[in-house]
Formats: sequence, C-alpha cells, structure tokens
Amino acid sequence: MQNVLYLELANSVSDKGFSLDELVFRTRQLFEREGMAGVIELILSLLDEKLALDLYLKRGPWRPSPCCDHPRYDSHGRREKRIRTSCGEVKLSWRRSRCRNCGAVVVPLREFLGLAPYQSKTGELERMVMEVVSEQSYRRSSSVLGTVGSVPVPKSTAHRWVADTDCDELRWPRGLRYLLGDGSGYKRRPQASAELNNRGEVRVALGVDRLGRTVALGAWSGRSWEEIGAELNQNRGRRAKAELLVSDGEHGLAEGLSRLANGYQRCHWHMVRDLNYTLWEDKAPKAEREEKGRELAGLLGVEVPADSVEPVKDADRQEVSDRIAESERRLDELASAFIAKGYVKAAGYVRRAKENLFSHLRLWLKWGLVGPRTANLIERMMREIGRRLKRIAYGWSEGGAEKMARIIIKRFSTAQQWEAYWMKKLRIDGNVIMVYRGVRAK
Repeated sequence: MQNVLYLELANSVSDKGFSLDELVFRTRQLFEREGMAGVIELILSLLDEKLALDLYLKRGPWRPSPCCDHPRYDSHGRREKRIRTSCGEVKLSWRRSRCRNCGAVVVPLREFLGLAPYQSKTGELERMVMEVVSEQSYRRSSSVLGTVGSVPVPKSTAHRWVADTDCDELRWPRGLRYLLGDGSGYKRRPQASAELNNRGEVRVALGVDRLGRTVALGAWSGRSWEEIGAELNQNRGRRAKAELLVSDGEHGLAEGLSRLANGYQRCHWHMVRDLNYTLWEDKAPKAEREEKGRELAGLLGVEVPADSVEPVKDADRQEVSDRIAESERRLDELASAFIAKGYVKAAGYVRRAKENLFSHLRLWLKWGLVGPRTANLIERMMREIGRRLKRIAYGWSEGGAEKMARIIIKRFSTAQQWEAYWMKKLRIDGNVIMVYRGVRAK
C-alpha cells in the first residue's frame, strides 16, 4: 500500500525581524506535539480503511487469524485508542469487525500491526525509556522523556515498565574463553521482617567468548557465589569450561565459580592495591607500604614476549618459565620478610595469592593463548553499575537492583544482543519506507 501525503502548514513571521533560534524552536515544537503524531495517525487511518474494505470484499493478501471454518465479516463500529510513542500520543479510531457465523469480533488494524489487545505504548518508546533510566534516576528520566519524547512518562510508569520488561534476558554463549566475576555494594531497602538491613550487594559475571567478544552472563542480589556458580553451571549445559576465571580475590568467588573454569587468575592490579591495605592493618608506615607496593608490582611484571605467535617457541617458553619461577621465589622471600617484621596479615595475603598470580602465563605456555592478568574489563562495567545503583539512587529492592544491573551489563557489554533484541521486538524488517520529497509554497 502506497500513499502520497501532502502537508498543510500555516506560518506567520514578524516583518520587524525574528531570531533563527525561535523559528527552529517553534518548528520542532509543532512537529513534536502535533506534526509527527498526525502523520502517523493519517497513515494508520488510511490503512484501517483499506484493511476493512479488503476484509469485507475478500481481497488483498492479508487476512486475520481465522475464527471459524468459514469466516465472513461485517462492520461492528469503531473504538477509540490512544498509544504512546516517542513522536507523541497517537489517537486512533479503528474499525471493529464481527464474523456472521461465529460472532467473533476482530480489530483488523490491531492484528495487522501485531499489537496486544491492551497495549498502550510502542516498543520504540519502551526502548527509549530503558536506555534513559539505565543512566539516570527515574525522576530525572521522567523529566528528560517529557522534554525529548514530547510524551510525559511519569516515574512510576517508567518503573513499572522496567519491572515488566524482558529486555534484560541474557543468553549463554556457545563457548567461553575467559570468565570474570565481581560485586558492588548498594543501599538496599531494609526489611525488618526478613532481617534485611540496608547493605545490599549485586554480583555480576561476564565472559569473553572464543572470538574475543564480551558477553554478559548475569547479575544477582542476595545470592551467594556458590548459588550463582550452580546456576551458571546449569546454564552452561554441555559446553566446555572457560580457560580462566579472573577476579579480584573476593572471598568465596573463586570457590563458587571454580566449576566453570579450568584455571584461576588473581587480578594483579587488585593484588598490589590490596597489599597496601593489609600492610596498613599490620600498622606498617606509609613510606614502607608504598615501597613494598612498587616491589610487588615489579615481581608481577612478567609479560608474554611481544613477538610471540602460536605455536610457542621453545626459547620463549623457557624464558617465561624461568621468570615465573624467579618471581614466585621472590614472592616467598617477600612473605618471609613480612613475617620477620611482624606483618602477619600481609605475609598470609601474599602466600595465599602466589599460586594463582601467573595462571595467564601458564595458559600461554600450554596453549599459546594470551589471557588477561587483571579484571579491568569487569571493573569498568562495575563502575557503570555502581554509578547507577550507588550514586544516583538508594532504597533499591533486590529484584530492582538485579533488573537494573542486567539491563546495564547487557546494554554496555553485549551491545550486539541488546540491538538484536530490540530489532526483533520492534520488527524492523524494511517493510516501511518513507521518502521526503521536499517542501514547496503555493
């Protein structure tokens, strides 16, 4: 179906002069409030008439879902309908039809467009809301949507849409090469009946697939790493384990996710940072804490040869193996030095972490794969989650914190899945073409 639409627009400008800014402002205001929604309403009203006529005359390629063996339809009045869109509120008066044989009532335009019986918003407006609220508070998002989208969306409505959406659903990839986990605290809504205080924690798992792409695996609140690991292991099915699990050394994380990876890599950046804290607990002076931090960073600085390619050369293999052994020997010496000075916590910290500090190099020696030695990839994501959950809002329910965290990690770490989800939901298949033919004055 093709239509040529003619725009009738009346304008009046002062002969004494006006600003270009005002002209742009008034034009945008007009089209946001009436113009774009009016064009959509006209196209849909023309389509509604055509669908009804084709249905009564039994012509055209489209038919509604059959209600009986021999459906025959007659007009059954109209019904008013309002649908929120990012172009404004679209007002429809669509036709209803009734089958002569079985009495079933259908709305041809609604079924043609694939709308739900009580749908009050478009999917593209829902996407806009999801993306705005993942970056700002509900209150500020409501203000922004009212300004940009020309249809005010109250914060309570936006909150309900987020709670009902399934855009946060995540798919397990075909195969993982690396697995990363981390957690972040947030201010939870306390519940005395459930013995919950206001200290909540959201835990996140990301992966890197065989093609080097980041994939979101999930976000949880009020769940232990052991429970999370069991759920992820079930989702993994018969797929192979990841080669390495990389984390900051959080208690329980490595044990909870151990069944998902063949090896464990302790994050070097967190190792150096947290050593300063353990030395502070041992009452070491600041100058010594900084000196030992630099010494530890030097011990961890064993790199894969810059010109290394698969397969691993024997000379490179021997060189890296010797440097690993030397670094581990010096780590033992560092721990012994801490014991001699009475820094018991720092010594235990270094000794516990030693065996998992060079797993990325052992992976390279075995398979030629250059694995990550820090958790920077997931740390960047946790900053986004922390900014939204910690700095912008508080009083989250655990379900709300989980939902928002999943939206954030899917949108920012798995952009392909996010885009693919909305393209499918919005049915962007190239079935609508709009051509601007210019504007002229009579």
